[in-house]
Amino acid sequence: MNFLAHCALAQDASDCWEDGDALRSGLLAGAILADFGKGPVASHLPLELQTGIRLHRRIDAFTNQHDLIRNTCASFPPGLRRYAPIFLDILGDYYLSQTWDDYYAETRPQFSQRCYDACTAYAHHLEKTKAPQLHTFLQYMRSSDLLANYHKWEHVERGLHSVLRRLGQTSLFDAVNIAADAQRDSGEHAFRLYFSDIRDQLPAWATLTAAVQ
Repeated sequence: MNFLAHCALAQDASDCWEDGDALRSGLLAGAILADFGKGPVASHLPLELQTGIRLHRRIDAFTNQHDLIRNTCASFPPGLRRYAPIFLDILGDYYLSQTWDDYYAETRPQFSQRCYDACTAYAHHLEKTKAPQLHTFLQYMRSSDLLANYHKWEHVERGLHSVLRRLGQTSLFDAVNIAADAQRDSGEHAFRLYFSDIRDQLPAWATLTAAVQ
């Protein structure tokens, strides 16, 4: 899952967990901020943000083992399969953006603003450990309204290229564009299935709130 899907699932969790209303902003922030820190979750963070980061990691662990996701990754050309899980995360936001109204009554622009506000409210808690690019990314995310615009293919390509630049694999730009475009329509059905599977798991993951007590 990428940023939009992680945020949507954080919202779903807050809707079905006890005391979810009180946790919501921290869950939404953790859905994004979790990508800017590794290792143990810092105990000095607010409990709701700790929970959001743990939920993000639990979702990632679940999707890494999901048969549909593994099978979809295997459909990428051999030279790209090593990175296919990352590409599929970005494509997942495209599929969710395309089908958003099937899941949620709130519009993507309204939802995205709540996510940006949550990140702004909690980002300073990561000052001691955050990656240098966090501040720049949060500014870009809000100015481009990234979460609301993943239905635009240009944002998918930009995300794919950003990943390849970080990996030092810019020579794969053309091959990744072709492979992603091949998944553009065919991958939606699998996405609907595994996204539904993750949502079904959320009530059982309410125990993540106890992990930070």
